[in-house]
Amino acid sequence: QQTQWRADYFPNVVLTDHNGRQVRFYDDLIRDKVVAINFVYTDCTDICPLDIAQMRRVQQILGDRVGRDIFFYSISINPQRDTPATLRRVMRTYEVGPGWTFLTGSVEDVDELQRRLGMRPAPRANLREHDTSVMMGNEATGRWIMRSSQGREWS
Repeated sequence: QQTQWRADYFPNVVLTDHNGRQVRFYDDLIRDKVVAINFVYTDCTDICPLDIAQMRRVQQILGDRVGRDIFFYSISINPQRDTPATLRRVMRTYEVGPGWTFLTGSVEDVDELQRRLGMRPAPRANLREHDTSVMMGNEATGRWIMRSSQGREWS
């Protein structure tokens, strides 16, 4: 079953990648691609490190298909702290390979992306309560599934 999650659904907000380059969410990151998207923050000491490590393991299994057949995106929910340099440091820590982009953007834009992907935006007073799901989708076919880090799946 296809969703209506296409160009007219996703906000084409501007995000900044780990290299400091500005990209548009729809046009540059997900249009006609298969993607896995999660939301993290770099000073998290709870679930984010585990989620990044788990995605890194999947990246290792997929090998050079990541960046060619599937693209990984980790979007910061703490843009005041998570600069491109901070994001690059986390990527080095986890030995993140090609095809996985870490991004930051305004709080408003990141919250809107979370809502559009079916997630509850992180409460600003307690980022530890953020949604730790991974959204996987094929934008070209409109097929999307959310995978909870707690093991529950729904689409």
